[in-house]
Amino acid sequence: MPVRQYGTASIGPQHLDQAKTSSAEALLEIPQPKLLGTIDPDKLTRHQFSFAEDGPPPWEVDPTWIKHNTDARRFVDVPETWELRWLNPRAIDRTGLREWQPVMTSDSRVSLKVPALRSPENYVRRGGIGGDILCFMPKSWVESRKRIKANQVQIRTQGSIDLQKRTAEEVNRGNFGPRVHVDSAIHPTHTIASQEDMADP
Repeated sequence: MPVRQYGTASIGPQHLDQAKTSSAEALLEIPQPKLLGTIDPDKLTRHQFSFAEDGPPPWEVDPTWIKHNTDARRFVDVPETWELRWLNPRAIDRTGLREWQPVMTSDSRVSLKVPALRSPENYVRRGGIGGDILCFMPKSWVESRKRIKANQVQIRTQGSIDLQKRTAEEVNRGNFGPRVHVDSAIHPTHTIASQEDMADP
């Protein structure tokens, strides 16, 4: 009866030496630094101003400069009748576009000044993938929304003032105890401000 011998495969010392040698050679074959030139030290310290050094700063010449510094119209040309807003994608997922429409670079009315803001979906995005999306709505629609919101704020504010007045009257009638009295009650209407009131002058 024939006898079979079984064993395990092994790597000889010569194979280990080859593996070590090839690994070491691969590490030594990295690109070496090259001298491309020198930089003038004056260019590193010299500041390039975007306006005349002896003139006034731009925010003194145009008070709206600070606001326009983040205005989307610095990056895109669109019809003047459009109101522009940067909307966060997470907010869009949570509440929807709410009648806002994304500004599409494929729209013939849109001219993108900064090509890097064009996303693969033809949106105008800032901050790359996942960044804010530029959207628009007709200015007349925005003004209509502002009027509706202002009316709602006025109704709620007046309701709060009326409630405060009724509460003070109830207290003075003794409905909250004989030793409780209200001399005066002033509603904090000064804490309620519109977006325009809170904007920088």
